[in-house]
Amino acid sequence: MKQFLNIDENERRRILEMHENATKKHYLIEQSSTAYTFSNESKPAKLFIYKEFNLFKSNPNFATMTPQQQLEAVKAARQQLDSVDMNELVQKAQQAGVSTESILALQEDLKNVSGDANLSFVSSTGGEKGFADGKLGTNTVAALLDYQIYLLGKQRDDRPATKQSYVEPGSAKTAIQGTYKVGQQ
Repeated sequence: MKQFLNIDENERRRILEMHENATKKHYLIEQSSTAYTFSNESKPAKLFIYKEFNLFKSNPNFATMTPQQQLEAVKAARQQLDSVDMNELVQKAQQAGVSTESILALQEDLKNVSGDANLSFVSSTGGEKGFADGKLGTNTVAALLDYQIYLLGKQRDDRPATKQSYVEPGSAKTAIQGTYKVGQQ
């Protein structure tokens, strides 16, 4: 025998309100540990860097490498930066059509991931200048590679992969330095 419950409009609203309040609290708790992911706007700049240093999808063998070999490849690219001319890298990025917006987005992403809004470069005159300058030089590449070294050096997670990798804001504070001056100025 079916029983029908007659719920008046006030009771219906009260139940929905209780559900919404409970749901909001859950989401607020979840948001407090929301992780940071790189923006889509920064993707062209990241892809340029990976192609320039033959990393990740730019290297057809990268997927078949062991995690340790991948880490070593990124470390080797990071060491290679010492002999790269900053201005030459900036020009290559411009010639490849990497937009200033993409570079700025990457630089902002790196600031957010590091949890340090005060990241800076050491300018050629010796003073510091802001990290987000819209130029894809060796400093930006160094920060991204340092971050990748940090990620690849972390212990692997065996959970099923998701489409995006999430990182806690500020989790790379020790990986991404406060001030950069790499390559030939």
